[in-house]
Amino acid sequence: MTVTFLSRRLWPAALLLMLTLLAGCSAPAMAPQAAAGWQGEPQTLKRKLTITPFDETRPEQTLLAVIRLSGDGLRVVIATPTGQRLFTLVRDDQGARYTQSIMDRPPFPAQWFAQRLEWSLRPESALQKAFQGSAWQVQDQRFEHGQVRKILDGDTLVARIDTIDRPADRVHDVLTDFQIGYRMVITPFGNDNSAGETP
Repeated sequence: MTVTFLSRRLWPAALLLMLTLLAGCSAPAMAPQAAAGWQGEPQTLKRKLTITPFDETRPEQTLLAVIRLSGDGLRVVIATPTGQRLFTLVRDDQGARYTQSIMDRPPFPAQWFAQRLEWSLRPESALQKAFQGSAWQVQDQRFEHGQVRKILDGDTLVARIDTIDRPADRVHDVLTDFQIGYRMVITPFGNDNSAGETP
């Protein structure tokens, strides 16, 4: 898949990494998605994303994400570790899209990015309902280190999410995307809340 965009300024290295992760690959398969809204009280989650390509010649990068889950859908602000806002992702009843960005076109599709986030955030039952009637499957298993979630397209393992919950003060997720070829460690930072803060 070839992705091109016109630059308005010098792009942060983190964005160039994400571009190279998707450049040259076939278009990633998209799974059926759950309804856009999230049940329960609105939540704001703060996560550090440490992205490591399988290709060791490509550098590891870190981004910060502030994720808002509400009955209207998903809203995510992505920034550099220094706090520079790079873009905002929205997924609601109108679909997934970017509403604010420092570039003409972000280097990866909004629908793809929203789907990967939702695979790690939604309960198994919601994904099973969304996948019903398709070749896609979600499988959750409990192991000593925590929960492992596998996302499959037929017999093909597309992604695996390991939730490491021991010790309790170092809980984090590891999303391994076999389709694109990277591993992303998702670590909480700051304080999550259930209502007030909006990214």
